Amino acid sequence: MTLKALIFLASFCYTLVIGGGMAFYRVFIAYPEIAAITLDSHKSDLKAIHATYLSESRSLQFFVRDWAKWDETYDFVNGKEKRFIERNVQSDSFISTNVDVLSIFNEQKQHLYTGVKNENRFTSQPSLNNVTRDIDIDLLFESENSCGLIRIQPDFAHFCSFSIQNSEEDKPSTGRLIFINIFSNEFVNHIETLSSTNISYEIFEDDALYPASEPNIEDIVLGKGHYEFPLINHQGLAIGKINIRYPESDIPKIIDSITVISILVLLILPVVISILVYFLFLRPMTFIFSNIGHMQHSGKLSPIKIRTHIREIDVFTAHFNRFIEQMQQYQLKLERDSNTDGLTNLFNRRYFDHHFDEMWRTCLRNGVSLCIIMMDIDYFKKYNDFYGHQKGDDALKAVSNALKHLTRRANETLARYGGEEFVLVIESITLEETQTLLERISDGIIKLGIENKPSDVSEVLTLSCGACYIEKIKVEMKDKKDAALKIADEALYNSKESGRNQFTIRHLPEN
Repeated sequence: MTLKALIFLASFCYTLVIGGGMAFYRVFIAYPEIAAITLDSHKSDLKAIHATYLSESRSLQFFVRDWAKWDETYDFVNGKEKRFIERNVQSDSFISTNVDVLSIFNEQKQHLYTGVKNENRFTSQPSLNNVTRDIDIDLLFESENSCGLIRIQPDFAHFCSFSIQNSEEDKPSTGRLIFINIFSNEFVNHIETLSSTNISYEIFEDDALYPASEPNIEDIVLGKGHYEFPLINHQGLAIGKINIRYPESDIPKIIDSITVISILVLLILPVVISILVYFLFLRPMTFIFSNIGHMQHSGKLSPIKIRTHIREIDVFTAHFNRFIEQMQQYQLKLERDSNTDGLTNLFNRRYFDHHFDEMWRTCLRNGVSLCIIMMDIDYFKKYNDFYGHQKGDDALKAVSNALKHLTRRANETLARYGGEEFVLVIESITLEETQTLLERISDGIIKLGIENKPSDVSEVLTLSCGACYIEKIKVEMKDKKDAALKIADEALYNSKESGRNQFTIRHLPEN
């Protein structure tokens, strides 16, 4: 057998082995890994979507509880507060919230009031059934509070109800208060942006309802990137379904076009190798053997400067680098989907930056007040050095939990800004309410009674606060979002420079 024939046979076998190897690698190694990573990414997206819905429901639940445990609501149900609807429901501050429908029943399950938000006013309805038939009033009265999904044609909505009591909660329940928040296009678009998916809803007719249970996201399979989940009301019946669909380009294929092209190229290599064998193999090998012989004769080692033009190595490297780039994209996507700080379970800095921008634009559009509060734990570095980082983490968790309970209104957003620093943004709040809130926050942290011997201001852990208050965001302030945040930070710095364990309120200049 001649060298030429041997090289041709070797090239042909090499091509078959490499082509088959690439197909084997793609089908049995690369594809299962990519598919698993893609599925994990989809599960994370679906969990994030579910968490966003739960967050909306929790916000509505906290809001309706505040109103249900309010003396004026209690007096209205008992016939004492005749102007309750006019003074409170029809107020600008309530209309600017995300409540679209409000309904009140007394303890005898008699309908007292139902209002539907229509532009800048709530329009009275003769019955809650005129709005939706998915709420079982008898079932609501079996528990103190209840939340769920309902249909308000042609949309879905969250609802939450709470038993109505006086603010001290020392008197018997006198009825039920119901708040309803309709899924807005902005809310759906926000979820689609976070998960890079297309979301649509399908509403079932009354005669199509059937019992359903909450789906387990961990049980989903990759398929074609299309997932369907039932939407279940508080009676355990499916009132519709949500369709979540990923772009076709996000779904990995068993054999992709790159792999097919690579295999086809490798199949014609024997012909190419037989034509170019001299230029691609024999002459380079001769040169290499010559250099090796020279090194052996001279006893000196030196680099062999030759370019072999072996394309397979470059192609493989290019494929591998492209594979790494895909993995990095998936990792970045997972990071972008995470909105929660792992230690404190508060919103993280990335979520705050995005949500703060939305709140600023909303307040600018509605012309309402906005307050930014920066908070910093006093002498926390000394605390960490003295008690250790484990105690420091425990203290951060305790402070975060206290702040969550001190700031529970639907128009408030609390986030961990970094380290021991927190930020709170509130819509539609007066200056007096801001001062009262800051006092309540400072007192609330002190009441935790967390020992802090290294502190120069108190024997327990304290908080310094700085606030930027804007009574009304005007059009000329549209580009002053960062300036407002900076003023809040400067106010915090002033509180710390003035002795800590205090708060400072500053205003955003209009020009």
